[in-house]
Amino acid sequence: MRNLSLWISLRISLLALLVLPLLLVLCTACGDSGDAVAPDAAIAEDAARVDSSVASDAALELDAATTADDAATIDDSGTATDAGIVGDDLGTTMLPTFEAVFSRRPDANGRDNNVEDRLIALIDAAIPGSRVRVAIYTFTRSGPADALVRAAMRGVDVRVVLDGDAGGIGSELGTLTDGLGATAVHVCDAPGSACIGSGIMHHKTFLFSALSDGSTNVVVQASHNLTTTQLTMHNNAVIIRGDAALFAAYERTWDDLSADVEIPDYYRTDDGDLGTRVYFFPRATGGDTSVSILDNVTCDGTARIRVAMAFFTNARSEVADALAARAREGCNVVVVAGDAEIPLGATVASTLAAAGVTVVRYPDRGGGWSLHSKYLLIDSVYAGSPAHRRLVFTGSHNWTGPALRINDETQLRIENDAVFDAYLADWEHVRASAMRP
Repeated sequence: MRNLSLWISLRISLLALLVLPLLLVLCTACGDSGDAVAPDAAIAEDAARVDSSVASDAALELDAATTADDAATIDDSGTATDAGIVGDDLGTTMLPTFEAVFSRRPDANGRDNNVEDRLIALIDAAIPGSRVRVAIYTFTRSGPADALVRAAMRGVDVRVVLDGDAGGIGSELGTLTDGLGATAVHVCDAPGSACIGSGIMHHKTFLFSALSDGSTNVVVQASHNLTTTQLTMHNNAVIIRGDAALFAAYERTWDDLSADVEIPDYYRTDDGDLGTRVYFFPRATGGDTSVSILDNVTCDGTARIRVAMAFFTNARSEVADALAARAREGCNVVVVAGDAEIPLGATVASTLAAAGVTVVRYPDRGGGWSLHSKYLLIDSVYAGSPAHRRLVFTGSHNWTGPALRINDETQLRIENDAVFDAYLADWEHVRASAMRP
């Protein structure tokens, strides 16, 4: 009996030895099947974390870019951009909302094509089906003319308004008329050579509805005419992308210029979407816009006013009075004034000197260099603001009588720290150049 029990135990042990590996294989297979989802889930979860991390980093990068408002950079060519963003349709292109461009006197007193080159690049970037509108006082440069014709040939709607006397020697009027068509080029014939006023059509405006970089509603306000002499003059241009309200205001005024109907008291102002404001002249009646602007300034220990003005005549002596008043109230006021083609007004000069305003004259300098920019910089409490505002006023508007009362003119206000810093740096360059033979 004991032998039988031993035999049964041995048989059971043998059976266990045969079955156990099979059970282990089966259990291992069950384990693989049950865990097969887990690695995939982990991968998906990690992928989600990676996507979330990338999205978060992208958002941080965008926030950093858009909040670095005063991080202006100025390269050797005299171009400055702020960190504003305009994205293309895919959201992959980062463009400056504001871009300031300057022509600056080099050490060797040669030409500076920076502003003109930037304008040509913008024209070349206009996409088929878009609109380009130009209003310019004088036009004798073939490069910009050829660029406008190229744009028209690729399907851009290009239209140009010129001052009534723009068809003189060296004019590109023929090139524009032949290349764009006679109906696309309008030469002012209201009283004088203006389109709206009775003086001159003095705009330096370029409008682009859409560019190949994805930006839209692009306004370029310059001080620069398209002539060779401008290449040895201090000039500036500001490029603003994505300000639909500002673009609409400029385009409406361009349409009014093109209509060529005299409106002696055309004066109007329009606010843009990006802290911008534009003033359109002539202002036949009422006060002086520049005086009103200066009267908004509250002077304190750190308030400052900087001026770079090509033409400042006695007809605008009230502006000199306003600058003098701000100096007496404690503002730091410094003026760089052109003293070449049109001399600085004697009354203006004496009024400013009596108030202790520093005046730097800019006569003709080496290489024929002179001042053609017309801008005003204000860093102060303004219009009752709780803190300092930093404002740039630039455009075609000189401080002369005709610029206020009878000319077609434009003045643009920008409130942006990066733009202010860029213009202040240019102003420092202009002042130093004025004192260099």
